[in-house]
Amino acid sequence: MKIVDKYLQDIKNTIDQIPTDCIEKVIEILQTARLQRKQVFIMGNGGSASTASHFVCDLAKNTQKSAWPNFRVIGLTDNMAILSAYANDEGYENVFLQQLSNLLQPGDVVIAISGSGNSKNIIKAVEFANNHGATTIGFTGLTGGVVKTMTHTNIYVPSEHIDQVEDIHLMLEHMICRTLKEMEEPAIKSAVEIIEPNAILQETDELVKELFGKSLPLLRKTGSLNGYNPSNSELLSKISNEFATKLDLHDLLSRILCITVEYVGAVGGSIVVLDENGEVIDGALAYAGKIQDPTSDRLNETVHHGLAGWVLENRRPALVENTKEDPRWLPRGWEATLDLSRSAICVPLLTQDRVIGVLTMTRLQSNRFTMEDLSLLTSITLALSYSFTSKSAIKNNW
Repeated sequence: MKIVDKYLQDIKNTIDQIPTDCIEKVIEILQTARLQRKQVFIMGNGGSASTASHFVCDLAKNTQKSAWPNFRVIGLTDNMAILSAYANDEGYENVFLQQLSNLLQPGDVVIAISGSGNSKNIIKAVEFANNHGATTIGFTGLTGGVVKTMTHTNIYVPSEHIDQVEDIHLMLEHMICRTLKEMEEPAIKSAVEIIEPNAILQETDELVKELFGKSLPLLRKTGSLNGYNPSNSELLSKISNEFATKLDLHDLLSRILCITVEYVGAVGGSIVVLDENGEVIDGALAYAGKIQDPTSDRLNETVHHGLAGWVLENRRPALVENTKEDPRWLPRGWEATLDLSRSAICVPLLTQDRVIGVLTMTRLQSNRFTMEDLSLLTSITLALSYSFTSKSAIKNNW
């Protein structure tokens, strides 16, 4: 019984040493992937292969909730035919890399589970993922190995006992999936149900379902928006009402931007719409409650450089904790003379085959945007995307 007691005590001591911030970061990455319909790949060897398969099952099935899209998750250890074929023909060190080379897209997530952190097939796959625009996550133990240093986010289990490392890795995946399952739901009604009275948006429900597997729900009042407590359904209702007006595109964008800035409590923001060639059609800028008249050069600079350029290229949103410290942020001339710290959020307007624009919001001070804010702006950009590409919009020569 002494062995049992010591084993349990070692597990408890090791768990106490794992920082929760890295776990929360993994949850944030996965939630973003879920909202943006990115693929999640999971891999491991031996006992870690078993954990990888378990993680795939839990992420696919045990996180299902009517409020959220389902995860698009793929296990790289589960197809024995392809695994053994690559091992036989290309070498075991390439069994994961070769699978990723066929499937990986920029913005996808790759999770590497490795007790030692030094498995060659894991290292080569993570290196490939890093070089092709994926976000990489490591689950490691022992010394952490190479995987600990090369993944974007790593959960390190500080134990020299591989069995206990594997125990905790399994516990961590259960914890992560439970959190993703129990995240607060958006509000019950879908964007399409809210805006159904407006003819412009009546034909968008099938597109929503095809993209997300179901109509995307909206957020409840969260109280997280800088003291604001908006109803998302009320916000989308206001936006949809703007689409029913006879405003031209520029005036329409300006009105929608003003409404959104006010509701999220932002200090400023921008919205830009692109044509099928990725060129700017129109856009609007807002700061301190006033709409600015941007030049075409400024709009093009916004979408081809800086944070919006990164979002458009990667087809995924970005949360910036501090604009002074994030290299993706394109500072304006006036910013150089001020000791100004801001936070920003930037979300693409996506259709099935392309990005048609980008919405950016900023707040004073750092660390002011949350995953709830991301969900809110995702709902808004979905409504905008489907409206801009609807048949009624085309008939109005937008």
